[in-house]
Amino acid sequence: MFTLVQGIILCAGRKNITQIQHAAKGNRHLSSTTNFLNHSPWCVNRMQRRRMERVIKRISAKAGDKRAPVFLIVDDTCCKKDKSTRKMEGLSFQYAHEAGKTVWCHCLVTTQVVAAEGSYAWDYRPYYSEKYCQAQRLPFKSKNDLALEMVEAFPIPTDERVYVLMDSWYTSEKVINACNRKGFHVIAAVKTNRRIRPTGIRLPLDDFAQQYIRKSDLHSVTVEDQGKYWV
Repeated sequence: MFTLVQGIILCAGRKNITQIQHAAKGNRHLSSTTNFLNHSPWCVNRMQRRRMERVIKRISAKAGDKRAPVFLIVDDTCCKKDKSTRKMEGLSFQYAHEAGKTVWCHCLVTTQVVAAEGSYAWDYRPYYSEKYCQAQRLPFKSKNDLALEMVEAFPIPTDERVYVLMDSWYTSEKVINACNRKGFHVIAAVKTNRRIRPTGIRLPLDDFAQQYIRKSDLHSVTVEDQGKYWV
């Protein structure tokens, strides 16, 4: 596994198993890598569980420590493919924020854990379009459904302060309620047309901001290369 990961990182241009093995400069024969991929009795889920256990062990505070909070970052990413790629499974047109347009791609919903000692890839789920799920007879899950699953499955030890960071795409009622049930704080962007119910009164968020938030409630924050914000 380490040989494969190292080879993928170091291999430039078009990749195949031979080039990945060569880039890793491993001392094993090429057949060892192909046998590992095709025949070895290793379990992806077991490997994922072991990796997660190691991350939790690294970020967990020791008794009596006063450590920075743990941040769980929810996001999605598009792995772009050439439009001529048609036979690969799971491809669909998705909006890519970095490209500012819709691209032909695989889409992953991901969670990243950031703590005082480092940043770790935590979990990732493939997102499939509803049309693809119907064709493959799979249950359709929205990006919010996938984010909800990962938030609910995050096994943080007691007494850790956890902040969930996400953009406005994920600030749905069910995801925020899941964070509340877990005792997680939420820092997120919210669309101005969302409706909220403070003390049972239903009103649009932009109306609430204009009528009830005073400047004395806010703090000035300067973001490098972006200017000043009131938060």
